[in-house]
Formats: sequence, structure tokens, C-alpha cells
Amino acid sequence: MNKGVEIWKVVLGIAVRTLINVMFIYGLFQGFVYSYQFSYKLFADIPYRAGVHEVSSVSIESGSSAKDVSQTLADCGLVENKYMMLARLYLGKYNEKIQAGTYKLEPAMTPDEISRIICQINTGEEAQ
Repeated sequence: MNKGVEIWKVVLGIAVRTLINVMFIYGLFQGFVYSYQFSYKLFADIPYRAGVHEVSSVSIESGSSAKDVSQTLADCGLVENKYMMLARLYLGKYNEKIQAGTYKLEPAMTPDEISRIICQINTGEEAQ
């Protein structure tokens, strides 16, 4: 009788360890997938919604930080993710060049285009 209980304990232990390992590998895989998607969207410079040309008026106040600006753009539906836009602003060194003003932006613009407009770099468009 003890031998049967011992066997079940061993089998149950192996099953639990296998389940834990499978869950760990699944979590690791999901982390890699999320990292890849985030990195692709960050560096590929693709628009949030390519076919949508709804113009939104965005006001940036004097002294706004890059974090505030990325939150405003996300709230207006111009960028998919505030963290992605924040990373884009810092990677492109736009965070130090943001100009106060009111800008007309579209979700069909790439994050780089939006960054150049709000920094007034090579756009020909000035704040209104």
C-alpha cells in the first residue's frame, strides 16, 4: 500500500514541476513577443491609424515635459501608446526641442512626423 502512495507522490511531483516549467516558458515567450512588437512599432515609424485623416487640434503648453506631451497625444488618439511615443521622443532627442503651441495632427502621421511638427523641425508649419 505504501508503495502505491509513494508512486503517486512521485508522479504528482513530476506533473507539478512540468506544469510550472510550461507556465514559465509560456510567460517568457509572451514577454519576447511583447518586446518584439513594441520594438517594431517603435523603430519602424509606422502611423497609428494609417487610413484615418481626422485632424485633431493639440495644444502644448509652455514648460510641458515629454511625458506630458506623450500623454496628451495618447489621450487625443494620435498615438497608440504613450510609452512608445515617450521613447520615440527621447530616442530622437526631440524631448528637449518641444515647442509650445497649437498643432493640427492626424493619426495617419508617423510618430516621427508628429515629433518634427511639435518641435517645428523642417516642417514649414508653425504653431498657430
